[in-house]
Amino acid sequence: AVWEDIMIACFGGSGTCSGKSDTFRKTIINKGCIGMVTAYTTYEMGGAVWKGADGQTSDVGAPYAWDEAAAFYIGNIQPVVGDGYTGSAPGNLYSPYEFNWKRDKDFLGGTAIHTAAIPIMNYGLINLRGSAYNAANVQSAQTAMYKIFSIAAIRAAIKYSWKALGDGTFNEEYLAEGWAYWRLASGYISTVNKATVQEIDALLDWSLTSIPATTPCEIKTKVESMYKALGISCAMVGVWNDAPAGSC
Repeated sequence: AVWEDIMIACFGGSGTCSGKSDTFRKTIINKGCIGMVTAYTTYEMGGAVWKGADGQTSDVGAPYAWDEAAAFYIGNIQPVVGDGYTGSAPGNLYSPYEFNWKRDKDFLGGTAIHTAAIPIMNYGLINLRGSAYNAANVQSAQTAMYKIFSIAAIRAAIKYSWKALGDGTFNEEYLAEGWAYWRLASGYISTVNKATVQEIDALLDWSLTSIPATTPCEIKTKVESMYKALGISCAMVGVWNDAPAGSC
């Protein structure tokens, strides 16, 4: 319901989107769609976990739900260039998978999460099918995907807080991107530290009309404080390629 209310408001220029520019509203709608599809991916994964525990391990049960999660995550569009896995993102997949791929290119020293996700999804599927069902392995795959989503959201929060700040000239479009992309996984991240997530929410609040120069480093410090509990690391997240020299 959270995404529904936001999308309706931004389509109509009402409620929380009242008075916002067309560019801002379009950005929230476009990036919000990635959030909605990510949410549905996790919904289907959760359904697969439940069905597996309920003994529904035939290919029309838990494996089918897990396949649906993979389909929503990756998409079903043929890439216009490349093999859909290596090189640069083709730019026409419009899926959470492609969003993660783009963030991989923004944080070249970190884990390539778009490629890491594929064997995780395959592992989950294998462990949901028939006599091969293994609840612990399925749970491991689900948690690993949550880590993938967390890294993507964290990278976006770091990158777009810097871009919203710009060279000191506030950019509301980039604030909208940071706001929306952070919410790809902020719900899950809040399970390890709700208060810190709420503090980051406030730093990316779309009602802001300026970004203090301290915000990007505040966000980076706050997300890093949750890495251990999330089971990720600075090495996995990496460093944004265009971070200002000498910055945090």
